[in-house]
Amino acid sequence: MARTIVDDSEAEMTRGWTFAQWGLLVISVLHLIQAVFGYLAEPSFATGPDAPTEQVLGMDFNGWHAVAGVALFGPGLVFALRSSWAVAYLIVAAIGGALPGVWALFSHQVAWVLTFPNNITDAIVHLVTAAVMLAIAGIQIRRDGGLRQSLGDLMTSDRTVAR
Repeated sequence: MARTIVDDSEAEMTRGWTFAQWGLLVISVLHLIQAVFGYLAEPSFATGPDAPTEQVLGMDFNGWHAVAGVALFGPGLVFALRSSWAVAYLIVAAIGGALPGVWALFSHQVAWVLTFPNNITDAIVHLVTAAVMLAIAGIQIRRDGGLRQSLGDLMTSDRTVAR
């Protein structure tokens, strides 16, 4: 009996991965590992300017920052499964990660919860990560021939169903 593929997601997952997919996977795994070690180094969920933190690879971590890292990069593991998802996620997550990085440039307490005694190094890590994510997305968009091609299957309203 012939096997039916309802959409192209299964076919895409069996093909070779794109630059964006590999880039997102590597970034997500590295930052998830950092978040786990950050939590292990300082598991406190205290808030305020005196909340304890421990620096791990340039970032001040406590329980809140670890949860934020998992919340941002955990979904990256799923979004890496399709090239269009990876490109879109890289762009959105870069913006989402850059905003607290900019805030950290000017404050030791981001979002009134996350305490960053080493706010400048935290900001640098956030901004460099965002820049790398945008660069990976940009390279993939260039390889694909434009944003429309990179996000093509996200922008179509109807999907062809094979029967």
